[in-house]
Amino acid sequence: MIARALFAAVCLGIPAQAAAGCAISASGVAFGTYDMSATSADDATGTITITCSILSGLGGYTIALSPGGGGSYAARRMTSGTATLPYQLYADPARTQIWGDGSGGSTRANSIDVIPLLGGSSTYQLYGRIAARLSPRPGAYSDTIVITVSY
Repeated sequence: MIARALFAAVCLGIPAQAAAGCAISASGVAFGTYDMSATSADDATGTITITCSILSGLGGYTIALSPGGGGSYAARRMTSGTATLPYQLYADPARTQIWGDGSGGSTRANSIDVIPLLGGSSTYQLYGRIAARLSPRPGAYSDTIVITVSY
């Protein structure tokens, strides 16, 4: 089974219901106001929550993220009109593992629980980063990421 939900890098995620009894919800990674003079990266977090009814699947699952509007995991970018702002999403707090679908140097999250079998929910932390000392044009930047849960 596969469940999908849209996830915006700055806005609130849009939940989707899986036909097999699992739902995905996400909180957006809200970076806030970017300070071009800051010497450290702009970090933010979001969450992905998987909620399943009992016996909705066989057990373990994987969570994959799309590359977004940048078209590749190495080049994720938010847009504001025609302006772009590069950013990245990570699966770990150290921000070393790019969260993707397992291709292009990315990793995906593999569950350690069996909520599709037993029911309940699990929440995963998502770590975002915009590099320091970039010079984006003023504007509200966003990107849309598709979350795919396979179980």
